[in-house]
Amino acid sequence: MLSFSVSLNAQDTLSSDPVQQPEWTIRPKISVGVGMMNYQGDLVSNRSYFNPFQNKTSFHVQVSQPVVDYLDVNFYMLFGKLGADERTRVRNLNFESQITAGGISASYNFDHFLKDDRIIEPYVSLGFEAFEFLSKTDLIDQYGNNYNYWSDGTVRNLPEMDVFSESAIEITRDYDYETDLRALNADGFGAYSERSFAIPLGVGFNLKMNSKTSFQMGMDYHWTFTDYIDGVTSESRGVRQGNERTDKFLNTYMRLTFNLTTPPHEEPEDFSGADFGDADLDSIPDMIDKCPSTPIGVEVDSEGCPLDSDGDGIADYKDLELNSLEGAVVDTNGVTLSDAVIEQMYLEYTDEDGKYSQYTNTAYSQETVERKTIRKKQNFKVQIGEFQEGVDDSLANALLSMPDVTTRVTEDGKTIIEVGNFENLPDAIQRKIDLEIGGIATKDVIETSSSGESSRVSNIEQDMISRESLGMSVDEAITKNKTLPAPERLILSKNEYTLDRPIDTRSVTKANDESYGDVTVYRVQIGAFANKLSKDVFDGIDDLLVITSEDGLTRYYSGDFTSYDKAARRKIDLMQKGFDGSHVIPFKGGKRALLTESGATPAENVVPLNKTSSANFGKVKFKVQIGVYSGQIPMDVLNKMMSLGRIDQREGDSGAVRYFTGEFNSYEEAEAFKDQLVSRGFADAFIAAEYNGNIISATEGIELLK
Repeated sequence: MLSFSVSLNAQDTLSSDPVQQPEWTIRPKISVGVGMMNYQGDLVSNRSYFNPFQNKTSFHVQVSQPVVDYLDVNFYMLFGKLGADERTRVRNLNFESQITAGGISASYNFDHFLKDDRIIEPYVSLGFEAFEFLSKTDLIDQYGNNYNYWSDGTVRNLPEMDVFSESAIEITRDYDYETDLRALNADGFGAYSERSFAIPLGVGFNLKMNSKTSFQMGMDYHWTFTDYIDGVTSESRGVRQGNERTDKFLNTYMRLTFNLTTPPHEEPEDFSGADFGDADLDSIPDMIDKCPSTPIGVEVDSEGCPLDSDGDGIADYKDLELNSLEGAVVDTNGVTLSDAVIEQMYLEYTDEDGKYSQYTNTAYSQETVERKTIRKKQNFKVQIGEFQEGVDDSLANALLSMPDVTTRVTEDGKTIIEVGNFENLPDAIQRKIDLEIGGIATKDVIETSSSGESSRVSNIEQDMISRESLGMSVDEAITKNKTLPAPERLILSKNEYTLDRPIDTRSVTKANDESYGDVTVYRVQIGAFANKLSKDVFDGIDDLLVITSEDGLTRYYSGDFTSYDKAARRKIDLMQKGFDGSHVIPFKGGKRALLTESGATPAENVVPLNKTSSANFGKVKFKVQIGVYSGQIPMDVLNKMMSLGRIDQREGDSGAVRYFTGEFNSYEEAEAFKDQLVSRGFADAFIAAEYNGNIISATEGIELLK
């Protein structure tokens, strides 16, 4: 079984100055890779989408030999599986085939058109391969029951038209492909050949990691010369008849390539005609001198740069403090700065991007300010307050309308409410002004260090927004129902430094979109309790928000979503963790809103069904499967799931997730519940059983109860 694939390797083409080979030499490279094989044939040929990253896993190895700089010859082996399941009202067919292929290919890397110093290198390939396919189908379950597909969408142990069909029970496919398709001879083809040939056409790119290793991603489309891989052809009988095209498959892969030889030795550069001048007379030739203008007589290192004994960035010949401590902040003379000076420098930055502005004292360089004071950069929040008792409903709703509100509960039971998370101080101050003009009283601006410790920023309003610079205080302006005047620049009253951008309070209104305006914030309320709960109850919920209202109830929220569907998915996650009372609440404009007002389209508010029988006998339980999804759950299905309460999910070997609800001691109870689910829109619902934590068929569960 031979197969050919094309790949490009950057080993000899990514060099900016490739070495010319006097003659062709053996320079082998070996590649190992993993990928996904995707079937294209008579089954599910009418699907409206194409996904190259689905279906079965594949593996391959490849040995390559560069012929010239732009062309490689490759020998490879490919192993994997193909499969498909078609279930319609007309026919129900499935298969799985083991593929073993080998071949030869040639790959071209566009060396004629691309730069020599490229890092990423595209390639195309073309080859020829021989392959073997061993195809099987799944016709019976593990108990020997034939799959009989009924018109209502179920699979049962008896045909729908059987005289005993009333006693037929539902069974579940085990996806164990046990029946050889060729031996089955469903269409009378006899012992057809399970070997054929194919032409693979590939495309991909190569990324050089180092001189010995590179990484590739690509795909090969295999045109085969057989139509028997899926066991269905244009000559098949009745509903089994397929199209006249041959079967094909796509292999999408990623792989690592290792160069088994050392690149040819390059001759050393000839410096016989080079200029070895030394302009600064430091004994280091100008051609390798990184500091070519060092003052005469200054001691230098091997690269021609002045020595810096204490590593403070100031050369020894102009360092007035040669023994500065490691990491100390120094001025341009190498003298350690005091904490007070550093704090002043820390306050001097632009409000736009957080970079430090030019310090007014020319004794300190901009480079030193940025390099040293950046270590002290903190995050700032606006603290609304500490609450032992509850807050009024208007304040609670206003805070819940803001996506950047956070809470934390202290050991003594106080709830600390904070807003924002700013990298610079002026932004935090501006937000504090916005909140107070919007009618929300604030307490302090809190500074949080990288270690998580918080502290109050002292005299923030007195320093930044003084009576001298604005004419009145913030409280006075709010009392008089006036907006604050906007000076051209706000003056720091204590230090007489200026900010590069003024805090313009004229633009601040109660309807500020960044606080609470047109944006709807969706939160999932986990529950409301008369007493505060231990944080251990909510272990694993990182975005927990705690608000105690004036009614004495403490409400716990999760999330700050701007779309209803994301909030709905969070609700499902919380319900699966055991928080059955979770529900979505929208907040807008500082008020609690209705879901219909927010533009969401939730499912009907259905009273959850009684899904658990009163007694609990034995280890066999019956559940109802309501769906299987390999990606996101469709929104209409998600809305219906939200009305069911507790939902159990199980991930299969293929990555698809099966969703179950209910838990019953008898098949009859489960069947009655299933009928209710079908009437609510879960048309594909069917009964399964659980035994010792494993999902089994309902038939097995019934047998175990006998």
